[in-house]
Amino acid sequence: MIWMKRRFPDLGYVPYMDRLESLLHEMPNSYSEFLMFWMETGKSGIRDYFIGVPTIQLLPVFDGFDTVAESELPKEIDGFLLGDQTKEPFRSRFTFKRLRQKGR
Repeated sequence: MIWMKRRFPDLGYVPYMDRLESLLHEMPNSYSEFLMFWMETGKSGIRDYFIGVPTIQLLPVFDGFDTVAESELPKEIDGFLLGDQTKEPFRSRFTFKRLRQKGR
């Protein structure tokens, strides 16, 4: 998978979520590799958004995003926007911070 990251205020991420959803429908055989989640930044109304796609050819669709190595991805995420949380690759890579914290 190819991973990207970009910081947005408020609802700035929405056009990119729409693009990701359109691509998911165009490539249904790879649906589990289309993922979008977010992380808090500590600044009100501003979050880091991560997108995962199955192929490098899709990078130009997401202008302004920086590529991220898989080793740099967070293991615990704050929120999930798009994709299948029940399948790989999501299940082996991520957990939700709030769920883990509740279990303590």
